[in-house]
Amino acid sequence: MKTDPHSYDLLALDEIIESYDYETDPVLQEQFRPVEDALWTLIEHYAEGVNDFGFEMAQHLQRTSNDGMHFLIDELGFSQKAGRNFYAANLFQDLGKIHPAYDPHIWNLPHRPTDEERAEKKKHVWRGVEMLEIALADASPELKLHPHVKTVIPAIQLFHHERCDGNGPFGITSDKIGQVIKTVCIVDTKDGDMIQRGHQNEIRDEPTALCRMKSLEAFDDKGKYAGAFDSMLDRYIAYRERISGQEILSNEDRV
Repeated sequence: MKTDPHSYDLLALDEIIESYDYETDPVLQEQFRPVEDALWTLIEHYAEGVNDFGFEMAQHLQRTSNDGMHFLIDELGFSQKAGRNFYAANLFQDLGKIHPAYDPHIWNLPHRPTDEERAEKKKHVWRGVEMLEIALADASPELKLHPHVKTVIPAIQLFHHERCDGNGPFGITSDKIGQVIKTVCIVDTKDGDMIQRGHQNEIRDEPTALCRMKSLEAFDDKGKYAGAFDSMLDRYIAYRERISGQEILSNEDRV
């Protein structure tokens, strides 16, 4: 795994994810599946007896993996195998959130995070890569060098909070971000925006979440998402309108 985030080619990632098939690859099936199973068990049971965050995170990861997989295949033209590869890799997007450095209460705060708490939470992108490296410490060179574990999973872990305007964690702009990472940023943000937090009184539905992500004034009056996404979001919204049969944007809000 690469330690320098700027050494990742996020445009080439779109080709890399097409270069193997998770379901039939003998290295992944024979050597990585036991590692995955152990990590997934840790995710599902994280913070048991403290809160439900581990269970809720597992559901979030499954939803976003499925959503992103179908968008890549059905709308963006990726192959079925690339979609499966995305699904399998994205399940470990938030692995860093169960890092032992965290107090599990930080993921279920009754208030808006302070600046200090927000900064601490953002470290999960790095900590996920660290946890994957630890889990693979005794793995064969063949597995460690496999693109699924060397590149695809850590890229999703590191870059799923990037913004097209360059104001994300690593300052990477839209022109250097491929379709896979733009997809994970969209589906992760949407699903996360639909999860009720401790300081919120109501749950947002999908149209509301997507209108916020479009930074429409009536939904995002503070401009949180202004510049975060490019035309890929418009394509995703149009895709979701076709799938759901529900109009999300009014004519005047379409670009």
